[in-house]
Amino acid sequence: MPNGRAKLIVPWRNGLTAKGAGATRPSREGEIVLVGLWDQPSVLSSPAGHTVTIGVEFRPNGLSRFFSASLDTLYQQIVPIEQVLGAEGTRFVRRVGAAETAEEAVGLVQSFLCERLMAAGRTQRTEVDEALRLMARSGFSAEISGIADRLGCSRRHLQALFRRDIGLSPKRLQSVLAFEAIYRKFSQDKDSRLLRDEALDIWFDQPHFIRTFRQFTGHSPGRFADLDNEFGRIFYRGQRDRPLS
Repeated sequence: MPNGRAKLIVPWRNGLTAKGAGATRPSREGEIVLVGLWDQPSVLSSPAGHTVTIGVEFRPNGLSRFFSASLDTLYQQIVPIEQVLGAEGTRFVRRVGAAETAEEAVGLVQSFLCERLMAAGRTQRTEVDEALRLMARSGFSAEISGIADRLGCSRRHLQALFRRDIGLSPKRLQSVLAFEAIYRKFSQDKDSRLLRDEALDIWFDQPHFIRTFRQFTGHSPGRFADLDNEFGRIFYRGQRDRPLS
């Protein structure tokens, strides 16, 4: 399920295969990949056997602090780091692949990211940072035009900044983050009544929420319930006067 966060993934021992957005993308053992933002569900799997995967998950605006490329090029993509960084990426892959222990490999990944952060020099707060703060403060239900007004820029300018620094439009990202927040709350407290009420506060009506649910999970709430998933059951078999599928 999409969560609005780009990732750096190292299948250090054993490979990984990602299926989503109508494609299958294998990553061999030792490869290092950047995973851009997705707004569709995906499935990860690995062959049977000893598996060690190192993963770094960035905040929505985090990856732009480390890489200068426009992140809309990573939208729903899984890209070898050599493709982004060239020879520097190739050297990084070799160093991590030569590590004798997982702990050493993790240390190399951490050091690499620290070096990238310092080299990029993008540590100042940006308009995108402030827009994300306003989104979060609204419970991810803010009007994008209102955010642009608060920042003193046009909606078109804000959209261009989001596509460059995050990889999604502000409206789409806010929808992803709202759904992820609902799911995270469910995972923590299992309060089905509160969960349903909050979902309908954000999406205003049941049909809109059901469309979003299907886009982000790949299933309707009813189908999700049939998969023995408690999250789906909440929105399928909840209050009788408010059926959701």
